[in-house]
Amino acid sequence: MGHFHSRNHLISNCSRKSLKTSTTTNYSSQFRYFNGRRFHNNENSIYFLPNDNEEVDRLQLQHFLFRYIWKSNFSAPINDLLDQGSANVLDVGCGPGTWLLEMSTNYPQSSFTGIDISPIYPGDIKPRNLTFYTENVLEGLPFADNTFDFVYMRFMITAFTVDDWQNKVVKELIRVCKPGGWVEFMDGDLCFNSEGPAGKTLMDAFRSILVSKQINPNITKCLYPILSSMPTITSLSSEIKPGPIGSWAGRIGELASQDFSQILHAMKPILSKVIECTEEEYNELVEEFERECNSNKTNFVHFRFFAKKK
Repeated sequence: MGHFHSRNHLISNCSRKSLKTSTTTNYSSQFRYFNGRRFHNNENSIYFLPNDNEEVDRLQLQHFLFRYIWKSNFSAPINDLLDQGSANVLDVGCGPGTWLLEMSTNYPQSSFTGIDISPIYPGDIKPRNLTFYTENVLEGLPFADNTFDFVYMRFMITAFTVDDWQNKVVKELIRVCKPGGWVEFMDGDLCFNSEGPAGKTLMDAFRSILVSKQINPNITKCLYPILSSMPTITSLSSEIKPGPIGSWAGRIGELASQDFSQILHAMKPILSKVIECTEEEYNELVEEFERECNSNKTNFVHFRFFAKKK
């Protein structure tokens, strides 16, 4: 199923640290458990959503939602390079690796690498041109400068502070991208168009948690200026797509509603304390949020930012 670029090829002349592959990970130290859900256990990360099988299922569902909304897996003009079979691609924060599994299958002659803070990606059952590593981008990517033709990241809004984006994340992704290569960020702000009373109550609580961690819930307002400020970036572009939420939009809207409801239920122990409500009252709020999405014909706006490295 295509060729496989060796690990040494990816990290030649790089002495930062040893890569942690899925076969060498110590799982017992990677996870912690709370309220029946599993979370990553990295003290250098502020990411607080679960990473158990239930979350993996949600992220896989989310991938197909994104692909339907965008009608593509990326916006950067790299299709010809991928088709030629000479591209080296990195996905930062790959989660269960659904995007990479699809990409590596669609472009079997190119090479793909995924990193995530938690080893929830496939260990052995994957295309030969795909490799996963357990790494934290905030600690620096363990790859040499100018390694990848395309560097991709999506929906990491809850993972980084604005300072992280400005001084670590964007710079690291650009560093490992080759001159002439492309970087792409896909994300969305934590708001709905429009928010009813229940939705506003839930989102205000969620946003307050993010702000308390110095996370900007409207990160897309910052990403374009941050990328524009990078001296090695050119040809910066952005695209916007609305994503419908609720049965008013048919099956795709129902799946989007399911996606957001699962996030809200995963956040119940935290958000119910902020709202100061019982578990029953919280569940009723989520149900009312779903009804509001239908009556208001709610959308969640998705953004992509992509740029070329000089």
